[in-house]
Amino acid sequence: MQGYIHSIETMGLVDGPGTRTVFFLQGCPLRCAFCHNPDTLKRVGGRAMTPEEVVKLVSRYRSYYGEEGGVTFSGGEPLLQGEFVYECLKLLKREGYNTCIDTSGFGNPRFNAQILPLVDTLILDVKAFDRQSFLDLTTIDGFDAYLDFLASLDRNGFNGQIWVRHVMVPGLTDNKESMEKFIQIIKPIRNKVDRIEILPYHTSGVKKYHELGIPYRLEGVEPMDKKRAKEFEIYANKLFADELRQERADREKIRQEKFKELKEREVASEQEKAEVFQALRGLPLLNDVDEVDVEAVFNEVILSNIKAGELIFKTGDPPDFMYLIYEGQMKIYVNTVDGEEQIFYIYRDGDFVGGLNLLVQTPYRYIGQALTDCKVVVIPKATFDRYFYNSPVVLRSVLVKSFERIRWAEELIQRLATSNASMKTAGLLLKLVKRIGVETEEGIRLELSMSREELGNYSGLRRETITRKLGEFKELGYIELIGNRVIIVKDIEALERYVL
Repeated sequence: MQGYIHSIETMGLVDGPGTRTVFFLQGCPLRCAFCHNPDTLKRVGGRAMTPEEVVKLVSRYRSYYGEEGGVTFSGGEPLLQGEFVYECLKLLKREGYNTCIDTSGFGNPRFNAQILPLVDTLILDVKAFDRQSFLDLTTIDGFDAYLDFLASLDRNGFNGQIWVRHVMVPGLTDNKESMEKFIQIIKPIRNKVDRIEILPYHTSGVKKYHELGIPYRLEGVEPMDKKRAKEFEIYANKLFADELRQERADREKIRQEKFKELKEREVASEQEKAEVFQALRGLPLLNDVDEVDVEAVFNEVILSNIKAGELIFKTGDPPDFMYLIYEGQMKIYVNTVDGEEQIFYIYRDGDFVGGLNLLVQTPYRYIGQALTDCKVVVIPKATFDRYFYNSPVVLRSVLVKSFERIRWAEELIQRLATSNASMKTAGLLLKLVKRIGVETEEGIRLELSMSREELGNYSGLRRETITRKLGEFKELGYIELIGNRVIIVKDIEALERYVL
């Protein structure tokens, strides 16, 4: 495995935090009119290096990096050599280096999910602010692809900070309207943006075009005035700060409305609330609360009555509350592209949801809905941060439950992808046996809060299919059906043979 390096800057000060070794890689799919490195456009050329050689070289300069510095891959477009960059990043992170990529988002997307989790700082070049301008400037109809790249950062595991840059060309984007569009474009990644920079267009690369015999498309355009570019940078940062302030205000309004709604559902009796809270004190989540804080926590949490069918949260809701189920059952699900409901998990007495969202501050990616009438202890974020956040016991509980649900989801995905209807039905029954099964003389009793349609949604089958399969299992003597809500599993070994 080797990559092609155009040039190396050993003491870079502008391509990421601190002092850095910067590798400018060969190859770029864009043809930006203002590009000052046209000699990097070809994929092959320059110096061939292996990932091991990259790590060996940067080790010479490690003492200069300090706490913030490290290694940057720029270009050209580094993501075009995705496999090489990934192999380099793996070795660099293993050695503890800080990493950075300067990218326009165009490369080999096959490696993005492997590369992005290994990147500490992402420098994003925003070329233009609409489809036609992007095409005119880069000769590529790629504006939508760029927006898709921004939207994919979270999905592909990027957890670092982002520096956003835009090269301002006189007569093109040196106006307030363009800056307003700029801020709207980076809105989906706003929570990760650490810096917004406006780089003034310069003509230092024109000579290279003449030497290479390449027409320079901005011939005659004067360099951007640096002072004016800085003024637009200040304006863009102000717009961005205003957007964040407004977002926080809107979110606080939503949080207060949600709090009011939950408070209105609170049980009337303080005695009942006290009894519920005391019963839940046996759970690891609440058991670790210091005795001196118990009364304060009790006064801040809400015990809400939520009726079957009511939504508790929906996709995109901010992580403002954690929900601890005292009594009842709730489901989390998403609506698929074909309009079907795919259930991921059923929560019941003693379970909680939202802990991981509070810890990592990510919005809900699914819908939470009460399957039965529920009594739910609602813990506001401020209460969680004050009394739970620093507790190792609480953190362990949240992580253990999260991993359990991840395993459940992985098994669900595998079952949906590789199983036929009989296997899916048997697999679902076995899961329910582990989750809610009660041993009786007749067999293992499953008392369901889900309808046949919801059972189908849980297993990836249509209502009529799972109804038919349950009927077949009954005829075979594997189960007994009592109405629509009770199943007695009589031959668990027979069901296991379907999934082994």
